[in-house]
Amino acid sequence: MVNYPTPSFPGGTVLTVKRLGERKRHGTREPGTEHQIGPCDVKWMSSTESNIEGEQIAISAQVTAPVGSNVLPSDEIVHPDGRVFRIDGDINAPVNPFTGWGTGVRFVITHER
Repeated sequence: MVNYPTPSFPGGTVLTVKRLGERKRHGTREPGTEHQIGPCDVKWMSSTESNIEGEQIAISAQVTAPVGSNVLPSDEIVHPDGRVFRIDGDINAPVNPFTGWGTGVRFVITHER
């Protein structure tokens, strides 16, 4: 059996994950937490326009974070340039069923301006 090293992206982008605190009984929230993941591979996708609330441009990117990165669908992702993104869709951690080799944690982030 061949043991491949997990992919790494030494020239990648380090992203900040902002996690909201738990909601209390009366609607207020506990303080949230922040942690960093990466370096990540960020592949920018094409921008799209949405006419739901007028003309809005949505910027999207596919992120591949290192294996074991702590990300939840409710988290916000902060890019080093200050833009805040939300996670759009599922978070996948594909693993080869024969070798158990994982390529990382993959998800799509979207920012609407």
